[in-house]
Formats: sequence, C-alpha cells, structure tokens
Amino acid sequence: PIQQAFITAGAVQCGYCTPGMVLTAKALLDRNSDPTEEEIKKALSGNLCRCTGYVKIVEAIQLAAKLLRTAERSEQ
Repeated sequence: PIQQAFITAGAVQCGYCTPGMVLTAKALLDRNSDPTEEEIKKALSGNLCRCTGYVKIVEAIQLAAKLLRTAERSEQ
C-alpha cells in the first residue's frame, strides 16, 4: 500500500530518494497508523528530496495510512 500510494499521489519523481522515503513511511506507520501532517513532516526530516517539495510525499503517506487502516478494518 505504501508504494502504491506514492505512485497514486505522484510522489515518485527521479526515484533517488524514494526508497528512503518509503522506508521512513513504513517505520512511521508501524508506530502510528494515523499520523498528522506535522508528524509526517517530522518523520521525513532526515530525508532529502530535491524534486518534489515534499507536498506529494506527505500526501502519499496520508493516503498510505488511510489504505492501511482500511485494510486492517476489513481483516477484522
């Protein structure tokens, strides 16, 4: 769901930073299934992206969180 959210949100530009962003998102969403925008930005603070300006990356993580919560509910 995280990789799909990055694609859907258009958060993949050159691809250089994408692996780090996806792993950071995974770590964040493992700890917090519904992070705020500020929590996402704080989690991403150690990653550098020169292409996107981070807006689409934040949107992708918000979408991934929603997809993961929906999947979790449907499993219960």
